[in-house]
Amino acid sequence: MQVEDIYKKIYLKLNRMGVFDVRQYAVIEKPPFTPLCIDRIADDCYALSQNRVEEGSVISDPDVEIRIDHKKKVAEPTSYQDRSVRKIVYPKPGMVNLQMKNELASYLDRWLDDLLSQGFIRHQ
Repeated sequence: MQVEDIYKKIYLKLNRMGVFDVRQYAVIEKPPFTPLCIDRIADDCYALSQNRVEEGSVISDPDVEIRIDHKKKVAEPTSYQDRSVRKIVYPKPGMVNLQMKNELASYLDRWLDDLLSQGFIRHQ
C-alpha cells in the first residue's frame, strides 16, 4: 500500500462516519460501546476521542487529533494521547517524526475500521 493511500482511506472513513458535518462538537452513542466524541478544533482539524468514566473522572482513551485537507481528500493524524502516553507527529515546526507518523496513521486506520463496524456513523 502506498503511504498516500492510507491518508485517503482515513479521509473516506471519516467522511462516511459524518465527522466533517460536525461544526463544533458531537457525540455518537452506540451502546454498549464507549461513546465517540468529535471535536472540530479548526476548519482543518478534528479530534476524535472515546471518553469513559473511571472513579468519577473522565478518561480520554484514546484521543487523536487529525488534520484534514479537503482539496486532496486526505486526513492525517497529528497526535495521539491516552492516559499513559502522548505521541506527536510534528514535535517542532519543520520537524517530522516519521516513525510516529506511520504508526499513528496505521493505528487510526484500524481504529476507524473498528468504529465503523460498531456502527459509529452520524445520521444513521
